Amino acid sequence: MVASLTRPIAQSRQLSSEEQSYYSELIKTLAVTRKQKGISQASLDDIIGVSEGMTAKWESKARLPGAFFLMCWCKALGVQLIISEGKYRNDRCSCQT
Repeated sequence: MVASLTRPIAQSRQLSSEEQSYYSELIKTLAVTRKQKGISQASLDDIIGVSEGMTAKWESKARLPGAFFLMCWCKALGVQLIISEGKYRNDRCSCQT
């Protein structure tokens, strides 16, 4: 089962609709921020240190970033990822520029 160990954690199981919605909104926010800052997907790949085309895969939701690369993505864009306790899951994490 080596192949399953190489996949991102978020893809090792089926995401709930609530998790899919959360990831979708978070990734949309990061994509909009990247475009507003005039950073290409290829440039962001280089800044983060991921293989060519990975940002495009994340933004199209073909792949989901693991926690480490999510933090790298936020840092590269100058975005704070805030994780806190909240009543609902969607209250627990947000992006702020």
